[in-house]
Amino acid sequence: MKGLGLSEEFYWEIVRPIIACRFPQLLEKHAAGLIGYGSDVLGYDDDLSRDHEWGARCYIWLLDSDYDEYATSLNQAFDEEVPILFKGYPSRFSVDEFNEVLVPYNGKSNIHHIAITSVSRHMRIQLGLHTSQLSIYDWLVIPEQKLIEWTRGKIFTDPVGEITEARMTLSYLPEDVWRYKLKYAWSAFRSLYVAGLTDIRGESLSARLFLNRMVEKAIQLVFLYNKRYRPGTYKWISKELAQISPLAIELIEHLEGILMEPCVTKAVEQMEGVLAILVKQHNDMKLTEYIELEPPLFYARGLQSYSYINLEDALFSSLPKELQHLEIPGSLDQFVTSEHILVWADHYSKFKPIYSTKSDIERIGIGDMIV
Repeated sequence: MKGLGLSEEFYWEIVRPIIACRFPQLLEKHAAGLIGYGSDVLGYDDDLSRDHEWGARCYIWLLDSDYDEYATSLNQAFDEEVPILFKGYPSRFSVDEFNEVLVPYNGKSNIHHIAITSVSRHMRIQLGLHTSQLSIYDWLVIPEQKLIEWTRGKIFTDPVGEITEARMTLSYLPEDVWRYKLKYAWSAFRSLYVAGLTDIRGESLSARLFLNRMVEKAIQLVFLYNKRYRPGTYKWISKELAQISPLAIELIEHLEGILMEPCVTKAVEQMEGVLAILVKQHNDMKLTEYIELEPPLFYARGLQSYSYINLEDALFSSLPKELQHLEIPGSLDQFVTSEHILVWADHYSKFKPIYSTKSDIERIGIGDMIV
């Protein structure tokens, strides 16, 4: 059984009756669902997923005032009445302190997996937001993985409408932020020639590492052009790409071929073929004036067939001044890869000021532009 379906049945058959019996005043004033982390939220869970953070679980969203008044007693009620198993699957859990995860109840700590919160509290803790009105800086620092967590899964009931409205707000990037991310995703391909250059010099490890990076950047473009959030974990990339379109499935095959191609020169040619498909998609969407690819810059040394700078420039010209004047190139998850930062709002929200802070380093003296 899939975790999302199990959790929905768990809510209707166990959780909601507890609320109805012991807190009838909350029955039409709470929302319930399953969003957030976990392969079960995306529907990708299988037998291998069940060793931790999997089972009958859900979120309960209360109004802020009701959270203050009822959260503790509601949690106590769940603790008293939620069974060890629900339809043969875990609904009570133990803490694996070494790995800092919840595992099916093993005779040690015994807790339910019902997260009681409010929408504003949840957004503050998981997204670093103190208001439902996101600024451009908010959109630039919240990783797409966190936005996937908030917009997938399922809401089981929401008579108030608060969590549904929040999910609609986060459903996809604003147009200007989307174009900004597209521009800086394309900028990686200015140096596609480096794969061939390192290969010529016999530095095969460098060439392979660089090709891997180019594949990741191309994947980023595929998600962006199809207005789908990109997972922050590798294990879901293939599945998410395959859900987009037949063209995306074709691109998966090309990108896998690049990773497996023993000849670096051929791999670069295949990458240029992938990029040509994406340029065509760009033109078909009429995002900017028609893009005709230009010859590469001289320092590509004949190791790259095209330059993509005019495409970047066209996207940049379409941005509002507020984004054009930013000194940091791209969104946070385009230049930071550490999961320790991107998983926790406590950390990634600290980067917000870097977008509004102007550098105090001046290059106005003799030699300043050279040193």
